[in-house]
Amino acid sequence: MIQWLDFRLFGSGRGLAAPFFDQRFYWLSGRFYTFMSGFGAQLHSFQWRHPKPGERRRLCGREFVVFHSTRHGPRVQVAWAMVGMPRDINKANEALRLLEHDLGSSYR
Repeated sequence: MIQWLDFRLFGSGRGLAAPFFDQRFYWLSGRFYTFMSGFGAQLHSFQWRHPKPGERRRLCGREFVVFHSTRHGPRVQVAWAMVGMPRDINKANEALRLLEHDLGSSYR
């Protein structure tokens, strides 16, 4: 892993565009992730290669599966969807809030 290149490409707002300059990047399991609270993909990672179809990762005590991936220059942006999202809208929103809280706790 070339960490200095990751920070050059994605760190300090100089690499990846972050709307409104308030997007947080999380360093989990050796990869950069961003959080987006939606009902499709909740996390996006930045890595060198496309993941294998159906690849799963365990992050912050939850399981995620590949939603889609696209190449942006030398890196690949991968969208990850949380497995087992509740069907009830209120419970799903609570699960997303809890994920955001847990990510923020691991960030500090």
